[in-house]
Amino acid sequence: MPVGVFCKESAVTEVFIRFPVHCPICKQEWTCQRTKSEILDALANNKPIRAYAECHDWHWELNEGDRKALAAMARA
Repeated sequence: MPVGVFCKESAVTEVFIRFPVHCPICKQEWTCQRTKSEILDALANNKPIRAYAECHDWHWELNEGDRKALAAMARA
């Protein structure tokens, strides 16, 4: 690298929010995570927010009550 030229590196970091969910089949608690920007976008544009439970390999969309709780976490 020539003298006087500096290489500047910066890391891109995203804020992840982890939140508890319960499997709709057996009610076991699991932790999901999404980026804060993904959550805020889904809330603002009424897009579904998917959850996953490993116990039954089950995916589902959060209901309105879960979305409200997640909104409070994301906006805090």
